Amino acid sequence: MTSSPPTKPPRGVKQGKETSGLLMSVIRTLSGSETNEQREKERAKLEKEYKKSDARLDELVAEHANEITEVMQKFAAVGTALSAWGQHCSAAEARLSACRALLRVRRDDLRRLWTDARTHHHALQMLTDIERVVVCEREARELMSRGRVVASAHALQAALRTAGTHLPHVHALSTTTQNLEAKKLELVDMIVRRLSDAVYKDERTPLNRRVSSRRRTTLLLAELTKSEELTDAHLQDITPEYEASLTEDDRTFETTVMMSLEALGVLEQLKEATEKFKVQIQTELLEVIDSVSRRIIDDDFEDFEGEEDGDVCEEGVTETGRPLARLVTCLGDEFKACGMRNKRLIQVWRASLQKHKIPDSCLHTEHHYWSAVQQVMQLLLTEYLEIESVNLSGARTLATETAVPELKLSDYFAKKRPQRRRDKLFRLTAAATPVSSGPLTRRQRYPLVCPPHPALLHAILPALHALCTNLEKPGGGECSLRAFITDYVRWGESERLVAEARVTIEAAMREASAWRERTLVTNAAGEQRVVFASCSRAWAAVEVCSTAARRAGACGGLALVRAAEAAIGSLAVHARSAHSRLTPGPPSRAARWLADDDIVRFLQALPNYRLLHDQKDTPIQKELKAAYEREAEILGTSLGDGEISIREVVVDNQLLEELAVLAETMEWISSNIRNLPNVLSAGGVLHLGDKSVNDLYAAASIFDEIANKCLLFLHLEMRIECFHYLGQEWEERPDGGESGEAGGVARLASSLLRFHERASTILAPVRLAYIMNGIGEMMSSAVVWRWQGIERAGLGATGGLGSSLGIGGRAAGDRLATLRHCLAALQLPHDGLHAAHAYLHLLSCSPEEIIAAVRERGPQFSELEYLNAFKVIGARRSMSPAEMRAQLKQLSAALGHVGVTV
Repeated sequence: MTSSPPTKPPRGVKQGKETSGLLMSVIRTLSGSETNEQREKERAKLEKEYKKSDARLDELVAEHANEITEVMQKFAAVGTALSAWGQHCSAAEARLSACRALLRVRRDDLRRLWTDARTHHHALQMLTDIERVVVCEREARELMSRGRVVASAHALQAALRTAGTHLPHVHALSTTTQNLEAKKLELVDMIVRRLSDAVYKDERTPLNRRVSSRRRTTLLLAELTKSEELTDAHLQDITPEYEASLTEDDRTFETTVMMSLEALGVLEQLKEATEKFKVQIQTELLEVIDSVSRRIIDDDFEDFEGEEDGDVCEEGVTETGRPLARLVTCLGDEFKACGMRNKRLIQVWRASLQKHKIPDSCLHTEHHYWSAVQQVMQLLLTEYLEIESVNLSGARTLATETAVPELKLSDYFAKKRPQRRRDKLFRLTAAATPVSSGPLTRRQRYPLVCPPHPALLHAILPALHALCTNLEKPGGGECSLRAFITDYVRWGESERLVAEARVTIEAAMREASAWRERTLVTNAAGEQRVVFASCSRAWAAVEVCSTAARRAGACGGLALVRAAEAAIGSLAVHARSAHSRLTPGPPSRAARWLADDDIVRFLQALPNYRLLHDQKDTPIQKELKAAYEREAEILGTSLGDGEISIREVVVDNQLLEELAVLAETMEWISSNIRNLPNVLSAGGVLHLGDKSVNDLYAAASIFDEIANKCLLFLHLEMRIECFHYLGQEWEERPDGGESGEAGGVARLASSLLRFHERASTILAPVRLAYIMNGIGEMMSSAVVWRWQGIERAGLGATGGLGSSLGIGGRAAGDRLATLRHCLAALQLPHDGLHAAHAYLHLLSCSPEEIIAAVRERGPQFSELEYLNAFKVIGARRSMSPAEMRAQLKQLSAALGHVGVTV
């Protein structure tokens, strides 16, 4: 048998190191042999080794026989112990199985008992909650009756929380839950009512009740310790226990508000209460008006019973309007106090909202309060002043058909504020029936302290000014109340005052004694004047308008100033008419001269006329004397060749006296008008613009013009009388008596004295001086003018002239002495008559004597007066033309002129 030789294992294959003993080595040897011989060798080797191992084993067994025996014995003991333990475990397992069965039975019993116990527990808990809910409802009702709102709120909220969380499915408690909700709403209303009372009725105790000392101390301490900045930390101490510890004397506005807001926070009704409080602001303010009105009515009945109406208490306020003035003043104080409390309430309310994590956007502001104040004040004014506005007149008309809708403040604030209307908002109906206080026409329920009337506005304006000033904080602009009053004053009151003023002026001017009856008035400086009584009564109507304008101030005062201007315009129309009636017509020489603009401008340019209107710029006496002489010269020249007849002279001194009274009256009215800007601007309440001041000054200038015309007429009339009476002939009658001129001097003196006697009691000294000063110069000019016209009158050939112009003639001296006595009686200087005396002496001299005097002493008269004197002397001496030309040539040389016109 052939076989392939054994092959060597691959070089890369490594045999693992054998550790399992000889058998494995043999197996490997046998398997690794390549031939049978090798296998046999290896088998023999294995048998040898086997025998050696067996022998070694026997040796080892023999060597360790005791140990093996001992081990076997121990093994047997252990096996026996294990068998016993196994039996014990089986018995324990049997006992545990029995216990498990018993425990299973007990567990079912316990579970049943536990279930029953839980059922009883829940039942008891439900009964307890039900009892708590019922008890809390009763407790809340009792606490509400005692005014403990915080404890009542806690009780109600606990009951509602219990009913809502633990007893939601108990249908038997639905009625109780509804009662709790109703109690909650009732408590919220009670708290809101309490807050309103705290704000609007705080400390409004009866007058006969005295506040205890403890109460006063508590209020003082509360005011001193009040914190301006209030946070939610101040509300942490507000608990039912704190509320229970407070007595009635310990309660203040702060504690009342804090406890009320804490109760609302517990009830979770802060946001809803805010809306309720906001809506009730107007109603509460109307209640304030009602309360104050009733108090004033009671006080007036007790304090002023039996007094007559119409007694003036202060400027612009009569006894009829005094209760309304007191009402508005008290309301202003009440609204201001309520506003301060409302401001503090808002601070506490905001802190309470922060404490309860509610945004303060829902909270009302001070603007809501003051807007409601302005609205109720507008309603009050509408009632008392009988204001018929465009917007409210329709509602007033429909009031007889339907009930007046109640004004709600929420609707007022919900509307967008309309733009200010500049058109006419108010209308006055002269024949309208006064608004009655019936249930259909009255918009509010508060009682009226006095009968409504538009004139009551001026009694309440000071209080309204104070209220509007309080409303208009810096940067706040004009309040709606002031705008309302301003519009009413502008469109209603101004028309009423203008109508009343015109009626008063017309009534005064239509009286039978108008422009005749006189009265004494006192000006601002304390001086008394004589004026026409009709003008005094008419000016009283203007004063009513000006007083009303000053009292109105910023509330339409400028409109009332225009009303005063309208009344002044109406008075000016009557003054012009009276001036045209009292001033004599054109037959009067003074009236004709006043119609000449050149003469009027000349008279107004003289220093004495400027002195009449400007006392500061006083001219010197020399300047005045020159002005008087210049005036006499101009007026004498204006006469021309004609004489002044009796028709051109006003012989009725009564008419002159009335003109003097008219002048004084017009000047008094003018001074009053010019003083109006100072009167109206007194106190800085009313600021007049330049246009208003200029309009008043323009109105005053009308009366100044009338007064100046009267003074100019009297001024000219006195001078015309001088020309009239002194312009008569100077000749003696055959029986030795005086001709008409001598009588003219006496009549002139008598007329001047009579006028001065009457005018001195009427005219002011400065105006009387303007009329009378310069009479001496005018007398002298009249005498000279008369002798200058002798030649023109054809008297040069009469013999009487020479007899009356003899040097030292008795008649001329006596007449000049009479004029001097007249001037002395008039308390006027008679220096102006020196010129007449010198001129009369000049006429009695020869031409040679006159020329010599001129060369020696200089010219004493004007060239024209010398020429006239030469003409009179030439006519008296029957001088030829050649002699006259020679004398005139010498006169011209003496005067320094080139030649003299003959």
